[in-house]
Amino acid sequence: MKRLLLLFTALLFLGTAGTSHAQVAVIAHQDVPVEEIDADALEDIYLLEQGKWDNGSQIVRFDLNSDSETKSGFYDYFGQSVGDVKKVWLRKKLSGEAQPPEKVSPNQMIDEVSSTPAAIGYVPADAVTDAVKVIATIE
Repeated sequence: MKRLLLLFTALLFLGTAGTSHAQVAVIAHQDVPVEEIDADALEDIYLLEQGKWDNGSQIVRFDLNSDSETKSGFYDYFGQSVGDVKKVWLRKKLSGEAQPPEKVSPNQMIDEVSSTPAAIGYVPADAVTDAVKVIATIE
């Protein structure tokens, strides 16, 4: 019985260990007129509903080109799955409403966001450099 309880506890721990995400930093170009951003605003930006920053500049979105804990943690933050977001992008692209974000590798994200005015993206929190500003941290 003791062995069964120990096995059950270990399985429970393993089952929940895979559902946590690494800490994610939402990053922006230094000139973006936002110091903080919440989940609702990120959802509007990444579901292609909001196309401009408050100063009128066109938002340039970057997305990671591969599925990862960072990517799923980012989209989970505003209640979407990676697959659902891709469906929205495809629908908006086919209807001519908007273009999906440019896909970049995790190694390219900081360089692309820091060198592109009005850009936004996301990276693992431990990858952030002074080249960009952090406008949200997702636990």
